[in-house]
Amino acid sequence: MKSIKIKAFKVSQPIGEFYCGKIKASDLVDITYSDVRRMSDSENRELDDYIGIQRPLIESRVKAIRNFISGVDSSFPNSIIIAMSSDNVNWDEYNNDFIITPNNDGDFSKLAKILDGQHRIAGFDKNNMTFINELGDESEFELLVTVFVDADISTQANVFSTVNLAQTKVNKSLVYDLESLAYSRSPEKTCHDIAVLLNKEKNGPFEKRIKRLGVATPKISNETLTQAAFVENLLKLITFDAKSDRNYFLAKEKGGKISKEYNLEKIDNSSLIKYPLRKSFIAEKDSVIAANVSNFFSAVMKLWPNAWNKSNKISSLNKTIGLIALFRVLKDILSYMNERYNIDALRVLSIDDFSQILDGGDLDENAFMQLDAVSKSSKIIYDMICGNLALYDDEDA
Repeated sequence: MKSIKIKAFKVSQPIGEFYCGKIKASDLVDITYSDVRRMSDSENRELDDYIGIQRPLIESRVKAIRNFISGVDSSFPNSIIIAMSSDNVNWDEYNNDFIITPNNDGDFSKLAKILDGQHRIAGFDKNNMTFINELGDESEFELLVTVFVDADISTQANVFSTVNLAQTKVNKSLVYDLESLAYSRSPEKTCHDIAVLLNKEKNGPFEKRIKRLGVATPKISNETLTQAAFVENLLKLITFDAKSDRNYFLAKEKGGKISKEYNLEKIDNSSLIKYPLRKSFIAEKDSVIAANVSNFFSAVMKLWPNAWNKSNKISSLNKTIGLIALFRVLKDILSYMNERYNIDALRVLSIDDFSQILDGGDLDENAFMQLDAVSKSSKIIYDMICGNLALYDDEDA
């Protein structure tokens, strides 16, 4: 009879014994509840009922994981945890072989209940269960797996709560800060580097204004913006899919056969207009990106100095909602320039250029002091500034 044999070792802890090993992703998909998305309410849901938590698959998360799996440097170094019946397993202690056997009808499906990792497993399909290794050969994607055998429902619930309910969400600003350590080019790394540069720019619009790790820097007051907010909004001017761009540059860095597996997307004219700093990014002209951002916000600081002043507690312009609105305005201006004239990776608008465009003469900065610092105010700020733009000439009107 066919079986699945994995190399493993037995672990003894206060909760009991379990097995840790490595398994091919294709085999793990076969033995776990592969139709979890269509599972009926009553089928194999005793764990959910016991702990009082429903665990539906979130399709957006599955899609994100599927894209991650297809990346150049994807990895899952943490273990997927499953529970199985002793009816379907044998432990060969001498050879350290954990042997999985099918049901009497030879069926391997639904042998293992997923305690942790259902989204990771759902992210695998026939297109990403193998990858091209550094030698240019096709390799099986392997996963770490932890198996509890004959664990009762109480034990399963204990494991689930331990690995799922006590997790601390990672600060997004820290994630972007770690991008600076990457050796290959990526949109996130570029945006992070620009955030750091502008935060240090003497007398610049962002000087000592950005919280590097999402928390206040000691001895610096009124850091009104997070690094995550800056990076996420600048990314919208550069890329439609930061991970896709990152995969391309990382594959290019690695070279060999894998470098031909990834291509830069959205490089047609309409896309380069929609993402107005994309051509500068592709051309590796990060200084152009930084200069345009710095000059635009310097013009904002020049036109509305009190509203942009980071010490102004009642202004909405100097806060995250203002930043979001202003990056939208910058995107509109640069997209217009690309469409009206030409797409130029080296184009830098000066502070005076931006000032003339922003100053339609009708917007008093006191208007920014009269808005509540809530998310819906961002759209109001955007509309106010756009209504004041001196951008379109008679030919465009």
